[in-house]
Amino acid sequence: MTTTRTPPRIPLSAARLRLPLWQRGQQRMREKYGFDLNDPAALGRARQMLAARPDDADLHLLVASVLATQGNNDAAEGEVRRAVELNPDSARAHTTLATLLVQKGEADAGLQEARWAAEIDGKDPTVLYNVGLAEWTAGSRGAANKAFRAAWEALNGPGGTRMPWWRRIFGRGKVPPSP
Repeated sequence: MTTTRTPPRIPLSAARLRLPLWQRGQQRMREKYGFDLNDPAALGRARQMLAARPDDADLHLLVASVLATQGNNDAAEGEVRRAVELNPDSARAHTTLATLLVQKGEADAGLQEARWAAEIDGKDPTVLYNVGLAEWTAGSRGAANKAFRAAWEALNGPGGTRMPWWRRIFGRGKVPPSP
C-alpha cells in the first residue's frame, strides 16, 4: 500500500545536516564531472556525457541530479529508476530515488528505498540522512532522529566533535565554540 501525502517540513534534528550534505554533494559533482549542477549548461553537458555512455548508472544519476536541481522531479525519477535498473547495488541510486519519492509524497515507497540504500551502504551520511527523512515522513520520529544522529556522526566523527570539513572551509580555519 502506498501512502501519498504532503511531505512534512524538515525536522530540527535534520536541519543542521542539510547544508553541509548539499555542499558535499555539489563539491563531489564538480570534482567528478567538472561543472556545477546549477550551471545553465549543466543539463546539456550531462546529457552529452550520457549519450556517450548510455549504460552508465552514474551518468543517469548525474542527469537526474541536474533535472531535480531544475525542479523537474518527474523526469529525474525516470533517470534514477534507470540507474537502479543498471546498478541495483548502488546506494546512491536507491537513496536518490527515496528522496524523490518522499518529496512526491509516497512515504512507504520512499522508506523502502531508503532502507535498501542503508543496507547497501549504512555508513554514508547522505544515505543515513535520507533514511531519517523517509522515517520522519512515515511517522517514525524516534527512528528518524536516530538516523539523523548517525548521519551527523558519519559526517563529523563519533560524538560529532571533529570540526566538519565545511566549517573549516567556510570558517577559514577558526574553530567554533563548543555547543
